[in-house]
Amino acid sequence: MSEIYSNFSSLRRLLRLKFKLLPLLSAALILCHVNANTVEAKSSLVFQELSVSGQVLDDTNAPIPGVNVVVKGTTNGATTDADGKYRITLANGNATLIFSFIGYVTQEIAVGDRTAINVSLVADVSTLTEIVVVGYGTQTKSSVTGAISSVNSKEISALPVPSVSAALQGRVPGVMVTNNGGPGTSAIVRIRGIGSITQNADPLYVVDGFPAPNFNLNSVDTKDIESVEILKDAAATAVYGSRAANGVVIITTKSGSKDQKVHVDIEAYTGTQSAWKKLDLLNRDQYLSYGTALATGAGGNPPSRFSNMNQPIYAGTTQTFAQTNTDWQDEMFRAAPISQVQASVSGSTEKTKMYMSFGRFKQDGIMLGTSFDRYNGRLSVETKINNRITIGENLQVTQSNNQNQLESGGRTMVMHMLRSVPYITVHNPNNPGGYNGTTSADGSDPENPVRLAQMDIRKNHNLYILSNTFLQFKITDALKYKFTFGVNSSQDRALQNDPIFSDGGYQGRTTHNLTDNRNSYYSLYYSNQLTYDKTFGAHGINAVVVAERQDEKNNYLNTSGKLATNDINNLTGGTNLTVDNQSWEMFLLSFLGRVNYDYKGKYLLSVSMRRDGFSGFAPDHKWGNFPGASVGWKLSEEGFMQGIPQVSDLKLRASYGKVGAKPNSAYSYVSPIYTNTFYPFNNALQQGSYYDKLPNPNYGWEISTMKNIGLDLGMFNNQLTFTAEYFIKDTDHLILGTSPPVSTGIQVATDLNAAKMKNSGVELTLGYNKVAKDFTFNASGNVSIIKNEIQALYTANQAFFAGGSQDYGAGNITRTIAGSSIQHFYLSETNGMFQNEGEIVNGEGKPTQDNLVLPVMADGTVDLAKWRDPANSGKYTRPGDIRFTGKMKDMGSFLPKFTYGLNLSATFKGFDMTMFIQGVHGNKIYNGTRVITEGMQRLFNSGTEVMNAWTPGNTNTNVPRAVSGDPNSNARPSDRFLEDGSYLRIKNLNIGYTLPASLLGFTNGAIKKFRIYVTAQNLVTVTKYKGYDPEVGNRNINNFGDNNRFLVNGIDYGQFPQPRTFIGGVQLGF
Repeated sequence: MSEIYSNFSSLRRLLRLKFKLLPLLSAALILCHVNANTVEAKSSLVFQELSVSGQVLDDTNAPIPGVNVVVKGTTNGATTDADGKYRITLANGNATLIFSFIGYVTQEIAVGDRTAINVSLVADVSTLTEIVVVGYGTQTKSSVTGAISSVNSKEISALPVPSVSAALQGRVPGVMVTNNGGPGTSAIVRIRGIGSITQNADPLYVVDGFPAPNFNLNSVDTKDIESVEILKDAAATAVYGSRAANGVVIITTKSGSKDQKVHVDIEAYTGTQSAWKKLDLLNRDQYLSYGTALATGAGGNPPSRFSNMNQPIYAGTTQTFAQTNTDWQDEMFRAAPISQVQASVSGSTEKTKMYMSFGRFKQDGIMLGTSFDRYNGRLSVETKINNRITIGENLQVTQSNNQNQLESGGRTMVMHMLRSVPYITVHNPNNPGGYNGTTSADGSDPENPVRLAQMDIRKNHNLYILSNTFLQFKITDALKYKFTFGVNSSQDRALQNDPIFSDGGYQGRTTHNLTDNRNSYYSLYYSNQLTYDKTFGAHGINAVVVAERQDEKNNYLNTSGKLATNDINNLTGGTNLTVDNQSWEMFLLSFLGRVNYDYKGKYLLSVSMRRDGFSGFAPDHKWGNFPGASVGWKLSEEGFMQGIPQVSDLKLRASYGKVGAKPNSAYSYVSPIYTNTFYPFNNALQQGSYYDKLPNPNYGWEISTMKNIGLDLGMFNNQLTFTAEYFIKDTDHLILGTSPPVSTGIQVATDLNAAKMKNSGVELTLGYNKVAKDFTFNASGNVSIIKNEIQALYTANQAFFAGGSQDYGAGNITRTIAGSSIQHFYLSETNGMFQNEGEIVNGEGKPTQDNLVLPVMADGTVDLAKWRDPANSGKYTRPGDIRFTGKMKDMGSFLPKFTYGLNLSATFKGFDMTMFIQGVHGNKIYNGTRVITEGMQRLFNSGTEVMNAWTPGNTNTNVPRAVSGDPNSNARPSDRFLEDGSYLRIKNLNIGYTLPASLLGFTNGAIKKFRIYVTAQNLVTVTKYKGYDPEVGNRNINNFGDNNRFLVNGIDYGQFPQPRTFIGGVQLGF
């Protein structure tokens, strides 16, 4: 590790310099604020005080309570009462009052010599002047010509959720977010479909201007976020060039307030989580009956335990197996606490503004042995040195500890929980470690899931730092230069602790196995930007030119060993020590330019070009060009539209561009040499080297060409809004791993840019908002329809299969071929069950199908005596087995036919309510949990469905016969386990109450806001899916190979279910 730290000595010096500047910037804010108050106090000694009062009404002449009335440039303010009346004392008449209230246009009124000022506020339902953050700048929403969706701080803060992804789910058309229920786990975010076959398809995250390829979605407190913009088409994303093919998510965090006041905000909530659904598993008596049928169905005898159930479960206790009925779901699932507290301070003076926050989020998972604990701090400071120079700093520091679901042998704790025998207790004090397990007398060997959760610990520690410093110089009123220097650091440590234990049966360890994984990631970012913004009469021009460089370095160190005792938790003195150390570094050098032009606010044009140079490609392929262009026409500004007052905004948009996606690994144009092999030479093993895979000098970016047309419509002063988008995204040069000829002796596939894929779709958004006397209402709904097609692979007949596992039927589950959508479910077709022998063997004594498991003799007939012998019933296809047609078919996709979201919010006086509904329709899920609970391959606990297994007296069933060994492979991957994955979910329901200002008068203005609220998450789920949760994502399983690791979407291997959460919280503003 010393090498990597020495390599970054310069980084440490830069960080120390940045941190030394922060106290100076903070001190400047404090000093300026004190001076401002001093000046105000002195002024009050010279001029006679003036009292001003009045009433604030809306456009229907109804009073508006809670309006903020502030003296411009001071912290002096008041709030209107229930009758809309206010009174404020001024130092003198040379003051301006600012009247502001959410949902209304802010007004500024000069006082003069008046002592009574009545104000009428106009409802603000227009969003056209809303500022949208785009790459390397901002635009008004009315001037945007690309496909950009925004989520503001008000929408995000209404949701007490731990991550950005959870706040985005279902709110943005074209963006599909799949959350895992495990605490601290990262969600899967896909913008406008799946962007790659074998590579990471995550979007690029840009945080306060810093492109963060290694961004941790759980590192940002959502309460620190000012806005999130999702850039979806090439016109919007082309300025990010080779990293933008999968979309760009721009996260802007909060900065200091602009009203020259100090604000202190505190929010805290606490709640409980629980599993919203449990499966119906066999109890003790049902298990004994099922186990007997399973054994005798195969011509054998049930385990000896079944006839000795009155024995004590272990020595020293009187409790017997017959008295034990363990519900392993109750043992593993729990009511888990969740809490968060966050405090922020923001303020400003004439020249400086600051925002600072600290918070802690703590979540125990609903399953034993899972948790997430995060501490986060943020500082944003911006100071005008003079009229030309502004400096600023954004600093984020997050420290998190995560413990999540253990996979033993590739098996999840959910699988172990489902398999565990109900007459076995959790604990046995006689065993080393104190846990119980099955023995040979039980004929079953599941691992104790409670022991796995509480003893075999997997802990992950992360320290994440993102620092962005800028200096801006105003050359002229129209021309500005900005230099930005950023540092991103992520220090990860993953500890795997497997102590010595024995469960008295199949499971145990004689050594304490310890693994320590450490990963250090650093990124340095330098940017030089010139911005020109000028209006010439009816012509407006905004131009940006940027030159930037981003360096990335990573060092991975894995150490493992065995220890003789559980009392030691470090590798000192261990045996069988292994060390694996890998490191890489690369950089991206970029030049870009963009010009936005508008004429009279009616005709809009945007053109951009980015040129990227990547160190990880061969010399002749390091550079790439990424153009983008878009046009817009605001028809509502045309003269012929002025006679249609109902239409307040109408704009047509179109865009075209090319963007890229950087591959997962760099330097594939050279052959890596490995030294971890040995050859026999001179009667001894000598260390040697070998080439791992063939080089590809043409290795390059995946390239996406995007076309987009859009329509924005606002009606009735934009109370009703509608947006429609249609897009086509053609991606070629997709990277595939292609195996070289066997004669080369190289087994690892070579990376080639060989495939093509197309995504296309429609996105629709409809919004409505209403502001009345004491009531506001907002509704927003969106629908997305996205289609995917693989247009070409390396060869016409090439296919990628994935998803297979011995535990899930020992066959592949998905197939990816040209001419179909990515990763279709490719399964055996079933056609009921065999009900009698005549359906298996025909009158000539031959099999009725070629795919049956039968004792066929040389003449093609079945040995009927052997087949009918009860002792052989566990070897051959028999009545009660599933009839497979022998055909493998594409049977649907994990991709939904459409996704949707509906957000409703309302306020009435002090009450507020927000409800968010989200769902998907038309997708399929391969229910792997049913393979476990209904597969009947071996004697494990199962679902209650097996009690309805086929027997000669129970033929009207879809559950095959119970027979150990599953000779007919009834549990093979087939349409038997494929289910409809559609669901509708009330994702969030929030109800709050804000105390009126009149009830806070006793605080003399110290408390500006007091709100209490309750929230329910995942309150209601409507679905036909039979597993724990229909929100099933991609586990990114490495053991499926590089080509197939991303092709297991929609397969439920026992995924951590979403919790149902109830929360109560309070918000205070000072």
